[in-house]
Amino acid sequence: MAEAARSVAAWPEPEQARTHLGTIEYRDVGEGPAIVFLHLVLAEASHWDRMPPLLADRYRCIFPTLPMGAHRLPADADADLTPAGLARAVAELIEQLDLKDVTLVGNDSGGAISQVVAMNHPERLGRVVLTNCDMYDDFPPKIFGYFNLLPHIPGAMSVVGPMLKIRAFWPLPFVFGLLANEIDPVKIDRWADALIANADVRRDARKVLLGFGPDVTNTAAKALRTTELPFLVAWGADDRAFKPALAERFCAEVPTAELVMIPDCKTLVCWDQPQRLAELISGFIETGSGPKEPS
Repeated sequence: MAEAARSVAAWPEPEQARTHLGTIEYRDVGEGPAIVFLHLVLAEASHWDRMPPLLADRYRCIFPTLPMGAHRLPADADADLTPAGLARAVAELIEQLDLKDVTLVGNDSGGAISQVVAMNHPERLGRVVLTNCDMYDDFPPKIFGYFNLLPHIPGAMSVVGPMLKIRAFWPLPFVFGLLANEIDPVKIDRWADALIANADVRRDARKVLLGFGPDVTNTAAKALRTTELPFLVAWGADDRAFKPALAERFCAEVPTAELVMIPDCKTLVCWDQPQRLAELISGFIETGSGPKEPS
């Protein structure tokens, strides 16, 4: 739990980049081949704060904070916060930083955005790592179906932040109970505070949720059947929200995709098994494949 409670204050100060959405923050750690990490909705770059100690000695790790509900810099009022718009902003950041042969890593809704980046903006990508994430008809999964309702209820986004501050709710399956073996209080409080503090952040979160839907992920999955990009699908085997059947289907339909199951792990692979995930990412970059789990 000490690892989980480590403060995000140890991160370097965020840098800023201008995109078609407005100004976004990102953290840039390490040197070497570039890895870009995409976080889940109602979160920000600290989602991945266990990765730099494991990878930044060999790789340049880029952690953008997209305007998905825990950001400090609101998007422009007319910003396109659909998955396609968010994916375009990721591509713009990669281009501005002049990154090439990028390894794109996505988790949860960040994995859905990663699929759209790979579909629409593959030019600077070298490979994609998908950990447990929205796919096919599960955007969002049924247990989180209320994400489709929230943006249509007046004032609902004003309630979400204060509710996320109530720790008694965290173990519930439709909050964080299905997502991780251990819940990180430092990050959850930080994310909720951002949503509470700024009405424009709540506006952005609402717009992001309005863009969720299976048409996005089904279209991406179909398009990626003909991609030349290699995919490593590193999936937490104990996930009951993003079930392993999603990963198995994706790898059966996308010829360049390889599946590695990670035991003792739920949705947030970078919380439950950060060391194993780092090993898989590194192996994928260096050899083009990830080490297999023992049979």
